[in-house]
Amino acid sequence: MSIAIVTDTGCNITPEQAEELGIYILPIEIVFEDRTYKDGFEITNQEFYAKMANSSKVPSTSQPQPNEAFQLYNKLSQEYDEILSISLGSTVSGTVQTLNLVAQEIDQAKVTVYDTKLVSIPAGHLAIEAKRLADQGKTVDEIMTHLDELREKVIAFAAIYDLQNLVESGRVPAVLGTVAKLAKIKPIIRIEAKNSKGLEIAEKIRTNKRATNRLIELVKEHIESIDYPVQIDVAHGNIPEVAEEVRLQLLNEYPDMNINIRLLTSVIGAHSGPNIVGVFIAPK
Repeated sequence: MSIAIVTDTGCNITPEQAEELGIYILPIEIVFEDRTYKDGFEITNQEFYAKMANSSKVPSTSQPQPNEAFQLYNKLSQEYDEILSISLGSTVSGTVQTLNLVAQEIDQAKVTVYDTKLVSIPAGHLAIEAKRLADQGKTVDEIMTHLDELREKVIAFAAIYDLQNLVESGRVPAVLGTVAKLAKIKPIIRIEAKNSKGLEIAEKIRTNKRATNRLIELVKEHIESIDYPVQIDVAHGNIPEVAEEVRLQLLNEYPDMNINIRLLTSVIGAHSGPNIVGVFIAPK
């Protein structure tokens, strides 16, 4: 039985990465300065961050277009027995609900939409793992059972050094943004599936340096609290120097790990802004 794995750009997988992995991808749309772009297809991450750096406007995003999802599902239904679509979690987006409606219109193949309950790299990790299992000949039910278990062990922490984008996109109340700015508060968020909102503010730290140091401490505390080997990725909006600082400090603690730095995709950066560094932790 052949299974197609589909994901979206909100899971921090670029079209180029998806092609290399053999995963099909739906773009989330970005509205920026009165123009709409298909994330990763009509604007690259680098182009997006460069554009945002030179603009006073905050971009917004919208879900994958239903007709585009239908066209992709319909095409894949001619080539595969089943389709497993793994998307941005329902805790932060209506994408899962939209794709479930589209899936009902596909007759030639069974389409299953899996709710990651996660965002960004943690959600993308599940899509990549699903592809690995599909290539091993696992059924959709077997894959989802494994993803359910993995989802509970995947976690990310992120330090946000500027709340402007989160406030203007409506993800954070304006009054909280004002208070944070006046008090120089840099929130650290925790992303995990067991949280009903998908993410939460774990701590509020003053000054960028302290936020960076606390971010690293939280990662170390989490790793010390579990009994299985993990892999770590460091991700950032558009502050590679801070991401590299975090990577080097983590390598000092875990010299045997291969820690990569990844750029957050445009759809994530549209809400977080460029001034963010996160650390993703998953079972190895």
